[in-house]
Amino acid sequence: MNIKDVRTSEVWGYIGEVFIEELKYIIGEDDLKEFWVKNNGMNSRASSKDVTNVTTYGYATANDLKEAIFIHMSRNSIYHHLPEVFFHPIAISHPNMSNKEVVAAIRKNRRTEQENIHFFIPFDTEFFKKKVGLVNRYLNIFTDPNAKQNLFTLARDIVAKDLALNKEQLYKLFLNLCFSEKLKENLPALAQLLTNIMACTITVKYLPKEFSETPFKNLGEGILGHNAGLQGKVSSEFDDIVATIISNQQMKYQIIQQYMKTLKKILEFFVFANRDIHVRYQTSGIDEFILNKSYLGYNTAISISN
Repeated sequence: MNIKDVRTSEVWGYIGEVFIEELKYIIGEDDLKEFWVKNNGMNSRASSKDVTNVTTYGYATANDLKEAIFIHMSRNSIYHHLPEVFFHPIAISHPNMSNKEVVAAIRKNRRTEQENIHFFIPFDTEFFKKKVGLVNRYLNIFTDPNAKQNLFTLARDIVAKDLALNKEQLYKLFLNLCFSEKLKENLPALAQLLTNIMACTITVKYLPKEFSETPFKNLGEGILGHNAGLQGKVSSEFDDIVATIISNQQMKYQIIQQYMKTLKKILEFFVFANRDIHVRYQTSGIDEFILNKSYLGYNTAISISN
């Protein structure tokens, strides 16, 4: 374990929670199974740097020699937050004490302080580890299991639709919803997005919209577009959207219906509300109807006799 590499790297200026993760990367996470945090208290000289020193301590166990790392930080320990009267006398000197006795009392007070700081090291370390876990949720939001679960929960609440998507699919949809303005009405990009989310080929295109029934109200006894003024179907200025699911293998009807329902709900995020969305299913495989060793329509025919 080379602590010199740590002292000369840029991670020396990081806050403690980030520093410990970088330390694991530099020296190897397996070598950092045991570390302790020693909070030496806040002071003006070290206020600009969170981690002031890193030292190692070797100790022997019944079967092996082990090495622990001490991370010295310029933070207040639990000891510093407790009333001083718990550990030290109200006054360390008296009027009748000599200078030598005053110096000895001050040194004793300092030793007591260091002993108390050392006593609270296990407790400070546990608090520090909890803070590291919280910081990791933000630094590793896409990889940390707890943070990722929170992200999925957040994504599900924001999407607020009953979609038959697994966590990874919902995650992809949520990230792309953050850039929905760029994907709005961008059919090639939407087709690629839907293909990635649904894990099957999907095409998206415009479909001219025509009204088979006139949308206009009666004008007396005449109806515009029916028996007055216009003939034939009425075309809308807004086209519809048609999305086609293309599969190269046969799928169950229930699964197809689920895919079509989910696809329509996803498209509602990215197209104008006045467009109707049509979803179709198309198979690119070959459907074969086998009668024993014969093929219907190839070497076998159906005859109807009366």
